[in-house]
Amino acid sequence: MDMNIAATLTRAEVAFCGDAERACGDVCQSLEKEKGSEAAGAGLGDLFAESLRLKNTLDAFEEKARTCPSWEILSVLVNCEYRLYLLNQHTPLRNNPFLSHWVESIQRLEQQLSTDSVITHDVATTDVGITGRDIWIVRLGLIKAVLQSRNVSYFADKNPKQLYLEYVQLQRRQSFDLRPYIRMLEEEDIYERTPEPPEPQSQDTPGVSTTQPENDSISTANRPSKLSNFQQWKQDILFRLKTEPGVAIPELTHLPIELSSLDFLTTLLQENTLQSCSIDPAPIISDYIQHALRLTEQMGEPSPAALTLSEPEQIHTHDDQFVDHGREAQTRAVKLLLLFIRNLIRKALVGIEAIYFEIQEICVRYVWIKEVREFRAFIEEGDGLGHEGVS
Repeated sequence: MDMNIAATLTRAEVAFCGDAERACGDVCQSLEKEKGSEAAGAGLGDLFAESLRLKNTLDAFEEKARTCPSWEILSVLVNCEYRLYLLNQHTPLRNNPFLSHWVESIQRLEQQLSTDSVITHDVATTDVGITGRDIWIVRLGLIKAVLQSRNVSYFADKNPKQLYLEYVQLQRRQSFDLRPYIRMLEEEDIYERTPEPPEPQSQDTPGVSTTQPENDSISTANRPSKLSNFQQWKQDILFRLKTEPGVAIPELTHLPIELSSLDFLTTLLQENTLQSCSIDPAPIISDYIQHALRLTEQMGEPSPAALTLSEPEQIHTHDDQFVDHGREAQTRAVKLLLLFIRNLIRKALVGIEAIYFEIQEICVRYVWIKEVREFRAFIEEGDGLGHEGVS
């Protein structure tokens, strides 16, 4: 089935989530029933696709909490956060694709609480009895609690108004250290690692040079590995596409396999940004998918951590990027690529002929992944490659 990278919950699902007096567990049961109906749309049985819809809904309603706070908005935010964690609770936290979402939500909400005026919100919302600040406090408390306990069962019988009572009226607080979660993201190369002072090398241990060429146009210094810098990087790359396309294009074709990168590439195509710079988008997308497939293939190789320093040439992956290793990491990467390619096909952003061989490679090499077999059926039914299919 087709998946939309920007999809949110349906109106019916938002209505389920918007009841401030229904327990979170009860809301989840209603959403499970709604998934089977036509209103839920195509592809919602996929765990990752549903998680994306929840995250997109959270992003949309976060701004509403600032401009027009209400019990409904609080309830949607609480229930979406609860369900997002519930769906992904069996994935190790350091490998959880939504860990960065929770970390950055905590950082953003704490910043808002420290800078926004309480009086402004109170005056604007006396008619509904809840402020934007109240909503931030409840959501922040919920995220911290589930991350710290790794267990959402406590909240299954709680409704948003009860959480409001706990976190706002009774001012329930818990000590929370965000640094271990940031460290996980650094260790997984999602965030840039905090610089550490160099350690003196022993004469018995051969050194491994980490110096990169100054003229390396696709060096990690130019890549958006730290999500908090991603907005700035996007502005820079848009400028370089106009002024230095020879530098900018290799950066685009060597982006990591991350949702933010795929979303950015899709946006470039949707808004005809590349065409406006007299750049043909088809070779860029083809080169990016080839790069992503190389990274995905390396995920099946032994982890660099298991290699000795006597083999420094094996520590780095292609293009000096570090990748996760193991079948779970491969599966996660392939699912992201399929999501990306489905959107290209569905929105006719790139001609099928431009990425035909990349599609063929995915369908053959990763046939053991269920979503790949479903994707192949989708292509062979004529939605993608017409009568040619994938041999």
